[in-house]
Amino acid sequence: MAELLPQNSYLASHYRDQRRNFETRRVYYEDGRVEAFDGQEWWTVCRFSAAQIAQAKEAIRASSLLTAVDLTAEGIHDTAALTYAWNLDGKQASVTNWAYPARSHSAFEALEQRLNALEDESSDAS
Repeated sequence: MAELLPQNSYLASHYRDQRRNFETRRVYYEDGRVEAFDGQEWWTVCRFSAAQIAQAKEAIRASSLLTAVDLTAEGIHDTAALTYAWNLDGKQASVTNWAYPARSHSAFEALEQRLNALEDESSDAS
């Protein structure tokens, strides 16, 4: 889990398409940094304010991510894996959609929509 969820972070995503040898990552840190990896390099996407960090954590709770279960790739071919890992409210866990993008995970969609809005609102958004 340490590789997926770096120290001092509360949320991380990891998309991995093994067939195409491609991956992306996004990490949300307690100090407000939001960093992304495009398969070759890391960069800072934006920096959340304290209020935005609180909103991001509430979005995690509201998305049902904390109680979500893995989606299998059973019956689906040419899939990639999308994983979210978190360290929130004293609990650390992860959930994976093994059938991405053929199947969508409702918790992921709800969370991504809110996080994207927060990133757009950030005054440091690139």
